[in-house]
Amino acid sequence: MEKLRVVLRTLTPVHTGDVDRRSREVQVSGIRGSIRWWYEALVRGMGGYACDPTGPDSCRFDYHAYRVRGEVDEGLRDVCPACRTFGCTGWKSKFHMRITDVTGKVGDIRLDRPGMTFVVEFLPVKEISQEETWLLSKAMWLICEYGSLGGRTTLKPPKFKDLGLVELVEPMRSEATKEDVEWWLGKGIDASESIAGRLSRMPPEHPDLRYFFFNRGRWLDAKSMNELVAVDPSGFMRGKIGESKKVFSFSRGRRFWGYTSGEEMLSSVLEKLLQMGIKGTVTGKEVIDEL
Repeated sequence: MEKLRVVLRTLTPVHTGDVDRRSREVQVSGIRGSIRWWYEALVRGMGGYACDPTGPDSCRFDYHAYRVRGEVDEGLRDVCPACRTFGCTGWKSKFHMRITDVTGKVGDIRLDRPGMTFVVEFLPVKEISQEETWLLSKAMWLICEYGSLGGRTTLKPPKFKDLGLVELVEPMRSEATKEDVEWWLGKGIDASESIAGRLSRMPPEHPDLRYFFFNRGRWLDAKSMNELVAVDPSGFMRGKIGESKKVFSFSRGRRFWGYTSGEEMLSSVLEKLLQMGIKGTVTGKEVIDEL
């Protein structure tokens, strides 16, 4: 099994969740968690199901089904695509992740400044399908093209510096197509009553790429962000104690993005942005069409 890799370059410092909160040492878990978040949003945006791994409907490998039939696929029948790749209770991740410099050296990798080129390696311990490779590659593309990587990206400019912007230097390749992946996601739903049931009752607050919005030419200061989230009477976009706002803005990168809980809220956000004189915002559905 060959390793998968993607080469990135920091446009701003990237915070990876290290204990001293200075991002001097790269914590792979912070990068991994961020990639998984985008992977899950992409799966949902393409009509598939991805559980909340911290919630009551999280996946678990079915040891009983596996023991009865002796087939791994039976144990995985009710495991969502994200958990199949990244792991869940009873099922280890299909890969180890490693962060290196461009020569393959591990250690002393600094992501706390712009212009640092680094490599994210996915080292397979189980077979990674072409569909999973496609999803990983597109999640990385989304992060670089429209989103952000790592933690603390909710801090508001201009008081705080931008964090988490990276550019794609060398993408990951996959032989699968978007149509292949859509069919594969649908097949997983059809094969599992559990997944189909959880999909039907999936909470609207789970990030779904279809209900995201992105702008790569403007940024929002704290006042503008507060004005924007005020269009949501439910308070979802504003966040609460322990939850951040659902809008992320970067002054240096002249970029902002965010997500809503559904079509109606997204329409209100787009209308409000136009009222604020902000044009060029694209929706997650439009981004999916680019894939």
